[in-house]
Amino acid sequence: MVQLIKKDVAFNLKWALLLVLIAVIMPVVFYIDRGETRLILWVYVIGNVLANSHFVSKSCYLDDGAQTRKFLASLPVTRAQLVASKYLLGLLCAVISIALTSLSSFALGLRPSVQGALIAATYLLLYYSIFLGVFLRFNYSSAEKANTSLMMLTVMSVFILDRSGIHLDGMTIDPAALIAGLGTAALIYAASLFMSINVKWGRFSFHISRTE
Repeated sequence: MVQLIKKDVAFNLKWALLLVLIAVIMPVVFYIDRGETRLILWVYVIGNVLANSHFVSKSCYLDDGAQTRKFLASLPVTRAQLVASKYLLGLLCAVISIALTSLSSFALGLRPSVQGALIAATYLLLYYSIFLGVFLRFNYSSAEKANTSLMMLTVMSVFILDRSGIHLDGMTIDPAALIAGLGTAALIYAASLFMSINVKWGRFSFHISRTE
């Protein structure tokens, strides 16, 4: 699976670099704009949504092509390994982007938001559960529609909350609720992975015979 992930990085390098750039730059933009010491919630949520919106998506787009499917079919890997590599890639992107946002804020002298990091992690687990689940069952076009809908819903929700008097920089959520939400998202992620491996149609269908 490591080699499959390396393939995705090599074939989509500019999108991988964009993920890194956005994760690092978002706290900088906030710092210049606000000049505050706190890293508010929307920097984590919106920043990591944007950072994770292209790299895995573009790797799936590439794998949806006939030539890439032929290449994958020639590799000595099973369908389970192919599917698991996508979910592992999504998990790595989420962890790396959140970590880079936190490190960037530390470098600027800001206080990272643990609450923001947990909410962003919860969202990204749910996002990849849906996006990869749709892609591996149907096709890239359907997954991209789900991707666009999720991004629009998230941005609109954060904007509405911030403009309705529930200011995100002052909002606090019970830590137990945050941990419960993250745990639930992790279970959904694992369930999506399991179902994607065992589905009998969709992407990578040419590998089904190797896992039966």
